[in-house]
Amino acid sequence: MIAFALASGLRDAERERGRAEFLQRAETNYASVANSFGDVLVVLQASNALFESMGVVDRAQFGAFVRPLMASHPYLDAVVFHRIVESGGRSGYEAGQARLQPGFRIRERARDGLAPAGARARYLVAEYIEPMNGYRDAFGFDALSFEPQARAFEQALASGRPGASVLLPLLQDKGKLGVVMVMPVYRGGAVPFAAAARRAGVIGDTSVVLDVGDLVGRNLAGARLLGRAGTTIELAGMGKQGMQTAFRWDSMGWRARPAWHGWLGEEVFTVRHSFDVAGQRWELRLSGRSTDMGGGAAPLAVLVMGCLLSAALGAWVRIRFQRSGEVEALIERRTADLEQALGKTNLYLRAIEASANVVMLVNAREPGYPIEYVNPAFERMRGYTAAEALGMRLFDAAEREPEQAPVAELLQAMRERREGSATMRLRCKSGKELYADVYVAPVWEGEDEPGHFVITQYDVSVAKRYEAELEVRARYDTLTGLANRVLLQDRIEAAIALAGADAVVWVAALDLDHFKYVNDTFGHSAGDEMLKAVAGRAQAAVRRADTVARTGGDEFVLVLPGRADESEAAAAVQAVLKALAEPLRLHGQELVMTGSAGLAAWPADGHDAASLIQHAEVAMYRAKDLGRNAVQFYTSAMNARARERIALEGALRSALQQGQFELHYQPQVDLESGSVVGLEALIRWRHPILGMVRPDRFIHLAEETGLIVPIGSWVLRTACRQSREWQHAGYGTLRIAVNLSARQFAQPGLVREIERVLEETGLAPGCLEIELTESLMMEDVEGAIRTMGELKSMGVKLSIDDFGTGYSSLSYLRRFPVDVLKIDRSFVRDITSSEDDAAMVSAIIELARGLRMRVIAEGVETEAQLDYLKRRGCDEVQGHVYAQAASRQDVEAMLRNGRHVTPQTVHA
Repeated sequence: MIAFALASGLRDAERERGRAEFLQRAETNYASVANSFGDVLVVLQASNALFESMGVVDRAQFGAFVRPLMASHPYLDAVVFHRIVESGGRSGYEAGQARLQPGFRIRERARDGLAPAGARARYLVAEYIEPMNGYRDAFGFDALSFEPQARAFEQALASGRPGASVLLPLLQDKGKLGVVMVMPVYRGGAVPFAAAARRAGVIGDTSVVLDVGDLVGRNLAGARLLGRAGTTIELAGMGKQGMQTAFRWDSMGWRARPAWHGWLGEEVFTVRHSFDVAGQRWELRLSGRSTDMGGGAAPLAVLVMGCLLSAALGAWVRIRFQRSGEVEALIERRTADLEQALGKTNLYLRAIEASANVVMLVNAREPGYPIEYVNPAFERMRGYTAAEALGMRLFDAAEREPEQAPVAELLQAMRERREGSATMRLRCKSGKELYADVYVAPVWEGEDEPGHFVITQYDVSVAKRYEAELEVRARYDTLTGLANRVLLQDRIEAAIALAGADAVVWVAALDLDHFKYVNDTFGHSAGDEMLKAVAGRAQAAVRRADTVARTGGDEFVLVLPGRADESEAAAAVQAVLKALAEPLRLHGQELVMTGSAGLAAWPADGHDAASLIQHAEVAMYRAKDLGRNAVQFYTSAMNARARERIALEGALRSALQQGQFELHYQPQVDLESGSVVGLEALIRWRHPILGMVRPDRFIHLAEETGLIVPIGSWVLRTACRQSREWQHAGYGTLRIAVNLSARQFAQPGLVREIERVLEETGLAPGCLEIELTESLMMEDVEGAIRTMGELKSMGVKLSIDDFGTGYSSLSYLRRFPVDVLKIDRSFVRDITSSEDDAAMVSAIIELARGLRMRVIAEGVETEAQLDYLKRRGCDEVQGHVYAQAASRQDVEAMLRNGRHVTPQTVHA
């Protein structure tokens, strides 16, 4: 009975030990699986950030960026860019894509495959796909026609965060299940705060298709969490019919179970972990057998040995009653049984020595806990040989470990004769450090106190490395290494908490001036180099206690504690701006960077990080409005201006879709014949509440937000269509002049777009005149010459608008294939009263004549100005002296009365 009781107690202890090891395994598996989904989200965010940073991405750029990501994440089946196509633009979009891929149509799922999509208000079309092999047929697929993808897209729009579909069969291997994760792409790059703004500003999405089973299997195998017997790992996710199994690893039946395992009371441990990824719920289920969790046959050995001893005692009693030969035979049999039991005990000792985890046995009765046994895993993991470790006092070894707090906690548990555990760094003999989960448990050899402690160590360095990488990704900008928005908020809150009652914490928002021109001219790799240089210079220009953060694009935020007043804060920011202004050698050219900054102070301008950053940005935009390369302090009046600007920007984003823009046209009159020979198209915005919004209020804002590109495309197409309609109506051949913005001119597909517009509208190229400014062309002279040459080869006319106000040299002007010089109204205004202006106008006319160009004078308002220009040989004029810019209907009325016009009496 005593042997049985002792064996039962030891069996219960082994079972608890197995439970502890199972729970530790389960936590490690859960962390590994959750981290693997985090890696997928990083890929999704990276591909989405490509569009945020570049604005316009072509197919080659998308493929070059995505292919390395897929190579390092082999469980990704595809990465896709979908574009939003409105129903009204479907035919034009299909025609444009068909030039790149003959036969292209927007398609949807049908019973026999893919078929042309039916009529809908909008489509979400697969435009770029990597890899192309295996997915070529998916080009043009409308994701909104497939309910699971449509639901994921709508979920992402509503929440402002990535969305995910339910489990779906993979296209390339329908026997496997996968998930589509989506992240919308917005006009202007940044994610709008309000759901309505997100829906209005979305232009498409990036999505990744992942093989869930491959993802989880590779991650667990890479972390060496598979290959253990007696374990089942199952991952279930939401499918069309509820929770479905996406991954299963079952090693329960790997090895046969001895019959005596039934007496050991074998138990199956089970644990479940639920977690969400991109709005979809997942459940990780783990099971393990107690006898495979480090438990052994020690209880059985004790029972067997006890029974054998009892039998031997009975044999001794019966020796008086049995013959000598029978006693000897009995002793031989019992000896054989004992040897067999001892052989089993040796088996379990060999199992401990074969374990991949460290097992140590220390003496609990002697001072310092000397080490009496270490298994071979200790030698492999820590670098010490068994001979070096044996006899070493645990107290002495613990003093050399780098993390003393967890060591002290475990030693305290040993003093109190109880179990303990901790995660800590351990130092190997070579000096290398690793992370380990350490468990200590007493081995009771009597009723009063334990005779030994068993210590196990599990190497969790891989899991810790994943945690560290995720921490860096979550708190630091991957390009510059600066703090990101998350860490910035912590730094601001910490600075506020440490500030005294009378102290001030300054927050500065800094934005580079004209940074988009660097990207447009030199490419995004050059832009990245510039951002890294900005980060280094800004950090070098501030104090060690200050913080420099990058919050997106070319936007930076400085946290400046310890500045007593406005002058010190302004001086700190000016020092950063001065450092940025040092010449930077980039792609063989020397560039000078400038920046605009705004300052807000705690507690005067805000009581938390969000309000301080917001108000600093408001002040920064004010600095830009006032001329850039300056510092502005926040005032409450700026907030009203900022709210107005935000409201105007929101209205501007929807104005194009709601048809609020219209074109007015100003005649260009030939001075020799007095006939209208051309019309300049000028945009007007008729808002239902604000009324007619002046161009000077919204054109600059459209440039900053990038909306000028779609607005400019609308102006070009509308003007060409209108000019063609007037020709069909019999009003003769009229030249139509359209202004191009710097951002439009920098678009890589500009020439192709103009060619497409001319084809669609049927307008002859010679009837279109593109107006460009001097400063626009001087930003990239060689690139401008190439683009202008392509337009000239098409037959399109080119003019330089506002000539004389820029900074082009005569040598460049000679190389530009220009047809027309337009004299700026600032020179025309005073030609009758200012000799200097009159001389400037005469010089421009003579210059144009020498270069065989026509001359148009803008802003001609009086007959005196008109007479002077005629005498000097100016070719054409436009201005109030003949007609103001008028609506389409008014211009048609003028054209019906004949194209010959006479000057109107206008008072100077």
